[in-house]
Amino acid sequence: MISNKSRLLRLLKYLYRNSDEEHMKSRFDIVAELSDEESSYSRHTVADDIRALIAEGYDIEISQDGGNQYYYGTREFELPELKLLIDAVSACKFITPAQSRTLIGKLNGFASIYQAGELTRHIYIADDVKPTNRQVYYIVNDINDAINRRKRLEFLYQDYDADKKKVLRHGGEVYSVSPYGLVWDSDHYYMVAYSERRQMISQFRVDRMKSACITDKDAVPAPEDFVMKEYVQEMFGMYGGEPVSVRLECDNDMMNAVVDKFGESVQTHRHTAGTFIADVKVKDSPTFYAWVFMFDGKIRIDSPGSVRSTYLAMLERAAGSAGNR
Repeated sequence: MISNKSRLLRLLKYLYRNSDEEHMKSRFDIVAELSDEESSYSRHTVADDIRALIAEGYDIEISQDGGNQYYYGTREFELPELKLLIDAVSACKFITPAQSRTLIGKLNGFASIYQAGELTRHIYIADDVKPTNRQVYYIVNDINDAINRRKRLEFLYQDYDADKKKVLRHGGEVYSVSPYGLVWDSDHYYMVAYSERRQMISQFRVDRMKSACITDKDAVPAPEDFVMKEYVQEMFGMYGGEPVSVRLECDNDMMNAVVDKFGESVQTHRHTAGTFIADVKVKDSPTFYAWVFMFDGKIRIDSPGSVRSTYLAMLERAAGSAGNR
């Protein structure tokens, strides 16, 4: 015979996975399902065990309609919350398809078997590109641990060559950094860290990291004037370049695009009846110019002249390259 504690646990598991508000279980159902060679349930033991679970704080609801029926009530996650989490996992680009399926399976475990059917999602992800680097899942955890422990992190960094093969950067040099934070931008994770090699704060794509390990060396403390939020705002797309203040002249229907990129705190003011000015701080980089270009002239670089000239020169080089083919 199983102990009373084991019997309570079996009952709790059964109700959690096999009942909800739309699918209640009677005493007869419970007795028929849980009675076996090791345990024997009766209407009285079920009622006693239900009362014991309720006394311990479990939300077991009792319905009096058509005789006593029971179901597990409030759960860790409501169905809308689970659906949202599953959509986020499905869309997340830093975990592989296999890891997505595993996580979604675990999330299904927070619902009853009947509710799980409602968790079948029909979300279609634009630009659905999942990574093949399974290590990313664990590297993110190592980075967080290194930050919490104030230790340096070592890793190898990878690039793709012209044959689409992964090659180690700098001939397999081991990078040693003091991580300060993780940033999620444009569907990728980036680690912000002080680089021993560069002697400066830099950012690294986590999905391009390999063989990360936490060392016993103390991390280099961040400078006193370093503010992660300000750094992230200035990085603009996580690519290199010097921070620069830029004035953009934008058509009125571009306000959504500007707010989406720079946030609601972006400084803007009316310019003409059909345009507005946005003063932003960005990194002077190809990523910034590519963002401006994608709006087909509806967002224009007004100043400084040096940034405007660089953009025009890039357009001329691109047009020249296309014309020479």
